[in-house]
Amino acid sequence: MIDNIVIFTNELSRYIIPLMLVMIPFYGLVFKKVKVYESFVEGAKDGFDIAVRIIPYLVAILVAIGMFRASGALEILLTTMAPLLQYIGFPPENLPLALMRPLSGSGSLGLLTDLINEHGPDSLIAKIGATMFGSTETTFYVLAVYFGSVGIRKTRHALAAGLIADLVGVLSAVFFCQLFFAQSIASSIHDHEIEVVNIQELDPTIMVDLRYSSKNNFLKKDIYGDLEECFLRKEPAEMLCLANKHLKESHPELRLLVFDGLRTRSVQKKLWDALDTIPLSERTQFVANPKKGSIHNYGAAVDLTLSLENGLELDMGTNYDHFGELAFPALEDSLLALGRLTDKQIGNRRILREVMTKAGFSTIDSEWWHFDAFSYNETKNKYKIVE
Repeated sequence: MIDNIVIFTNELSRYIIPLMLVMIPFYGLVFKKVKVYESFVEGAKDGFDIAVRIIPYLVAILVAIGMFRASGALEILLTTMAPLLQYIGFPPENLPLALMRPLSGSGSLGLLTDLINEHGPDSLIAKIGATMFGSTETTFYVLAVYFGSVGIRKTRHALAAGLIADLVGVLSAVFFCQLFFAQSIASSIHDHEIEVVNIQELDPTIMVDLRYSSKNNFLKKDIYGDLEECFLRKEPAEMLCLANKHLKESHPELRLLVFDGLRTRSVQKKLWDALDTIPLSERTQFVANPKKGSIHNYGAAVDLTLSLENGLELDMGTNYDHFGELAFPALEDSLLALGRLTDKQIGNRRILREVMTKAGFSTIDSEWWHFDAFSYNETKNKYKIVE
């Protein structure tokens, strides 16, 4: 039933705006005998005069919005309210848009664009954001700009009525999007989870130390929280088990030690934003742009090293997530000649590369610890990104 309603509303939405653009002028011309074109021209002239009068009010409201965002007040409010919002089924990611919408159309449009880019146009968060944007109004903006431009000082119930309408629009957007879209999205996620496996359930001898589940990473923050297991898509996980088998055959004293596997796109964005001091053209050498997505976000890439059976890591010349040329496999020969890497360090890296590539993984030029099960295009065709 719900699926049929969604299909019907999707089809109906294609024709609503074109019909309005045709029917409104037609109604005015035929039934009201209004000179539509002349009226439009006169309105455009008045619109220019109004635009000039509202500029001071427009500047004031935009400066206030900028101060609110730059001060960090919006982020503090979001962090404080997140537990309550999650409890009632309101995605915390949509709160900034709900708060910004009564203040600024352009500001809220920017937030909506960020939500779509970060979570994808088909995500529940993006659908709620788009519905919220369309069912609310820039109440404070309208009152400050238009009432101010014509000298209205006593707004009476306009503010309360406008904000109540915005609240109804926000809550309705969440309710109906959860009703119409959450079930299908949850089913899609469930389908993904069927293909995702805990690598230690396939091979308990593979060691795991999720660096983003501790403060032992370049962010110095625990990003994953209570997560201690590493997950991959089934086929890459089986390839990893094969690599561990090759390792035990050639070097029985060694084990694979995994730092990261499946990584959601929301975490990818945090890593990307943390490197904002590095130019965009260079940043992609170290972290994939979350707008495009990393192979990690599909569950088909793994970060790892070698360790002894007691968990002691082998010396690879740099720490995990070292952002610099010392971590570049492509420069190892030059770095060895310069004395910046040793034969032992490069030898350890080669052991890791040998067993991983023998199992079907491929390397990248800028990180000795990173291995992809498939190319980006092949991964994208096989799997959907995990938000």
